[in-house]
Amino acid sequence: MKRPAVLAVALLAAGFAVVVPANAAATFSSTMVSSSSGQCATVPNGNSAVQLTQTACTSGAGQSYTFTPASGDAYTIGTFTSGSCVDIYGASTADNAAVIQYACHGETNQQFRLQPVGTNTFNVVAVSSGKCITPVNNALVQLPCSSASAWRVPGYVPGTSDSYEGIPNLAPNACKNSGLPRSYGTNFQTPNDPYGQGFQNTTAIGWDGNYWPVFSYLSGSFFARGVNTTYNGLCGGMYSFSAYTYGGNPGAQSVQWTEDNGYLPAMTTSRTSGNVGITIKNFADKVTINGSPVMLVYTRVSIKNNGSSSVTVPPGGSGPGLVRLTSSTLDTVAAGQTSNHDFVVAVDNFGSGVALPTGSTLSSNAPNYDTAYGQMTSYWNSRLAETNTFSLPNTTLPNTGNLANPGTAMANAYKAGTIYNLIMQVGKAQFSGANNYNWILNHDVPGELTAKFQTGDFRDARNLLLTARISQQDGWDEVGANWYWDGVWKTMGSWATYLAKTNDTAFVSQYFNDTGSWGPSLRTIARVKYPAQLASDGTLQANFDNDSTGRWLFSNFSALQMLASYKYIATKIGQTAEATWANTAYTSLLNALNTVVGRNQSANGFTYLPCEVDKPNSANRCNTFNDANWASPGWVGQNQWSTMLSGGALTGIMGDPGQIDRMYQWGFGRLSANGYPFPTFGAFNGYSTAYNTSYSSDGLYSNNYRDLPITSYAWQLKTTTGGPNAWWEANGSGPSSANPWIGSHAGPQFGACPYAWPIAGQQQGLLESLVAEGLASTGSGPYTFTRPLYIGRGVPNSWIAPGQTISVGNLTNTYDVASGSRTTYGVSLAVSGSSGARVVTVSLTGSLPGGAVAIQLPVFLSTGVNSVSGGSYDAATHTVTASANTVTITLAS
Repeated sequence: MKRPAVLAVALLAAGFAVVVPANAAATFSSTMVSSSSGQCATVPNGNSAVQLTQTACTSGAGQSYTFTPASGDAYTIGTFTSGSCVDIYGASTADNAAVIQYACHGETNQQFRLQPVGTNTFNVVAVSSGKCITPVNNALVQLPCSSASAWRVPGYVPGTSDSYEGIPNLAPNACKNSGLPRSYGTNFQTPNDPYGQGFQNTTAIGWDGNYWPVFSYLSGSFFARGVNTTYNGLCGGMYSFSAYTYGGNPGAQSVQWTEDNGYLPAMTTSRTSGNVGITIKNFADKVTINGSPVMLVYTRVSIKNNGSSSVTVPPGGSGPGLVRLTSSTLDTVAAGQTSNHDFVVAVDNFGSGVALPTGSTLSSNAPNYDTAYGQMTSYWNSRLAETNTFSLPNTTLPNTGNLANPGTAMANAYKAGTIYNLIMQVGKAQFSGANNYNWILNHDVPGELTAKFQTGDFRDARNLLLTARISQQDGWDEVGANWYWDGVWKTMGSWATYLAKTNDTAFVSQYFNDTGSWGPSLRTIARVKYPAQLASDGTLQANFDNDSTGRWLFSNFSALQMLASYKYIATKIGQTAEATWANTAYTSLLNALNTVVGRNQSANGFTYLPCEVDKPNSANRCNTFNDANWASPGWVGQNQWSTMLSGGALTGIMGDPGQIDRMYQWGFGRLSANGYPFPTFGAFNGYSTAYNTSYSSDGLYSNNYRDLPITSYAWQLKTTTGGPNAWWEANGSGPSSANPWIGSHAGPQFGACPYAWPIAGQQQGLLESLVAEGLASTGSGPYTFTRPLYIGRGVPNSWIAPGQTISVGNLTNTYDVASGSRTTYGVSLAVSGSSGARVVTVSLTGSLPGGAVAIQLPVFLSTGVNSVSGGSYDAATHTVTASANTVTITLAS
């Protein structure tokens, strides 16, 4: 869908990229409960310099602390003894220095940062040393931060100010050298893998909020844009390890490249050369050194000698500031032994402006490799613990290239997608990519945030909504890419999703009709921007929303969704007149679309959803069989399915599922006739695109392509990855068997890898295929809204087999922005019986949204239902409506 702008756009004016203070911290009182032991931090008595301990929680005075904002994001921590504060003894920076109570004096050894690791759970980091308060044998000391350092602070109160961070100023690069090419935006110059052999196997590693996510390559090399040096005329440092080519360049299909545990951002390259096994692992960790946050990249080069005599294989680490943490005596490896060579380098300062630590400053303050790996693992697993969980069948799915263990593969990719999209969050702005699209793009960001909220991740949500809205203003500089009207309309949907989950009416009301610096207000979008874009026939004017001029149907669907979402938002914040206007405007646009598209179909002899409302597909770019835009009416977040989920009732042509069935049939038929495999949609023009599952979304509204999102996701995992669980935006040609990376991997036509927007579409496709939450209204103003659930609508028939279970858990029903607390629910489908007498038991657990629950398995269409317990079946709509939390459905034989 998105192509780079033909002409380079001028750099963003330095004065526009606002950086304002984060939410002002609040004073609060709380206990501190060790996550590892469950015991409370305790001041044993009122004596000065007494060391703190951990003991069983009793709610006593010695276990209550007052957190008072100090400098920046730091707090002093007052104890029960009047005038005393938590203190690092002697302002020491050494490991195991005692944590004591001492008279408050405000120096940095009495200032602590709360570094989030979970909901109301933090590392308590001493500003003076960058080390964490950690229990050791029940005494509290400071040590490098690890999973043992986490403290639950149940009384934590987030900031209450409405000051938010703006979009970071990256211009022109981390070197601050305008004579070098820019290092952000779209179409900026990026280096290739120095050992890539002509293949662009690429992904990213980093941390949420980092300013310069790191490019990671198949060879174990990585490129860090945040390092103030140059490589081949570009700002940044290239780091590589010559052990990768020990014995010569790897041959075709000889290198494994994976993420640890299938989803963690620790990229592991492994190959064998003769009797030598070579493994290179890279990952990032966020630490505090000399009081400032720093992102470090760690590398371990492991050499395993499978032979009968010693071999010498130096790791060959190179790159500016790279510190070797292990001895060079390990270069020679005895028979049957393994040597591990560890390296570290500082690559990002999170926008603080401080110089990156190097040499002894780095080596003496950086955690060792194993500690850092534990911190990385603990952090990302704690972030994922806030999001949805999946347990899916591992039976082979048709039309997926025989992807092994598809259920596990998709669940892992979903988790990896959450992490990738956080890595691409720069400051408090959701950027779209690392090695391209490294900017906030108005076309992309509403979908990225909608998926984020659907996964259950609401950290920084307010700030992200505001920075995203900046990109919707007229004249927004996309820094090399095009700007699109549909992004303006889709913005309303992300705000509605946020509001439905959080009930944060105060925040949404504040920014409903504001005139500040955060782009067009919600009311301005609906009441000013939208009417100005209507043509005389009542549908949208021509626009450039798919990188060519036309009156695109998917843009009109995004406008329908905008109006439905505006109706919901206005109702929730008490703006009844605005909700009534939205309802009328929605009906007017829907009627106009049915009229104009109907006229187009009648005049040109077709019966499927067209690309343009007023022209046949033969009259625009959709005439090209392998231009994926032919499927744009099915695009995620702006189609029939998403409009319905937004509370928009659909009628006529726009509401006919047969229209999307026939569109998919028409487009896939052309591709098949030209030798392309199902379910690829083509590219621009070419083999496939990272958006494949995004184009599949409206299959969930159809009758015949209901499992298309899951089928597409699995096929993409098997066929077209450009990095582990990552895809290039477009693939001009299919996978090459000459690629050193084992498996089927398609190279880039253009774009970024990974790319947040199509990852968001994949996440929405998987989740909504299993459990989709919508909005529905009754009344005539004020309206009454409920949140219905649609369960199993995209479940493949092959998964409805005896012995299989499909479950989704930790689905967020409500989220309290102030406290971070949430209510959740879960859905499972268990299949029992025999192949001729299958029984599906649907179980609903936890705190449900409260609307109607519709179970709509595709198998109902082909097989039918014999009986239902705990609900009722409507044969006309193929829907079981649940009346209990356990529903038993006996399928027809």
